[in-house]
Amino acid sequence: MAKAKKKDKREIAQMTLPLIYSEKDVKIYAKQHWNATFARQRKVSVYAKRIMANVLAMIKEDDSELRPYYQMHISSVVSNSDVDTYTKIKAAFVELSQLHWLIEDIKTKYFAVRHLLDTTKTIQSDGFECAYKDGYITIILNPALKPYFIELAHYTIYELKHYMHFSSWYSLRMFELLSAFKDTGIWWVAINEFRLLMDCENKYPETKDLLKKSLSEPLQELESTDLAFSYEPIFDMYAHSRGRKPIIALEFRLKKAKPKNIPKEWFEFSDEHKNVLLRLRAWQVTDPNIIRYAKAIGMERANKLLYEWQLKGKEIQDKAKYCNAVWVRVGKAAIGITANN
Repeated sequence: MAKAKKKDKREIAQMTLPLIYSEKDVKIYAKQHWNATFARQRKVSVYAKRIMANVLAMIKEDDSELRPYYQMHISSVVSNSDVDTYTKIKAAFVELSQLHWLIEDIKTKYFAVRHLLDTTKTIQSDGFECAYKDGYITIILNPALKPYFIELAHYTIYELKHYMHFSSWYSLRMFELLSAFKDTGIWWVAINEFRLLMDCENKYPETKDLLKKSLSEPLQELESTDLAFSYEPIFDMYAHSRGRKPIIALEFRLKKAKPKNIPKEWFEFSDEHKNVLLRLRAWQVTDPNIIRYAKAIGMERANKLLYEWQLKGKEIQDKAKYCNAVWVRVGKAAIGITANN
């Protein structure tokens, strides 16, 4: 079956996210297809997310087929302190039954809709069905979606231990997205793409309201996790409008990550940025040092350093030792100046 490429942003996978459970068959993490992570996801209830999280965590590394059904106790989804659990589970089932994937090939103008759940099974004919009974939830996945659940080549992994403490859909969504950037520790995303990923395409027309509504709770709830983060707006410095420049992107930084490689988005920001980054690498400044101090040093100072090194030329016998030492010293000084201001 033809599938849309990720860059087209047309493969809409409205999935839900993982949460922690005590059942012995559940792993400590859940794995999700990369396309599902970076597709637009409709905002659903926490309970719908918890149900699907349990399912994702039950899928084993060596599974070659989907199970006929996945079953969990209601205590894995609704805490003892919750009231009216029956109504919440019923509403979550309705949400899950409406979730679907649009699989599309833009070039051939082909598309197909795949619902997440298989609701065609019945107790009478199959011995099981998507249902809730006697405290147990039974979920049957649509077998046509097997490639998105089994033997995944490109995926993101989510730790489950923190999810029981998240009360916000936005926190769950940010935890999912940021999990994909543990290696680099940095996520650069265009503001319009961020709107889609957070299901805010038609909400909060003012960017300041978008950021407040979608990030206030995640900033608090993720702070105690390995994905604690900060973010900075990226302004359009070339805009000709008066007053404050419009925000065109966001840069998220994971506080506890130790990035090893420069994010590819940094090279795509502009030709000038790409040129400076490549020249720094040519002078053997390491990627972790570039990542740590580039923002504080800035383009103008970085270009000045590169010019100074070029003038010294052969006087610099050990590029790696000398240039990294200078870069780090200037970076620390710049951070100190920023902090004092």
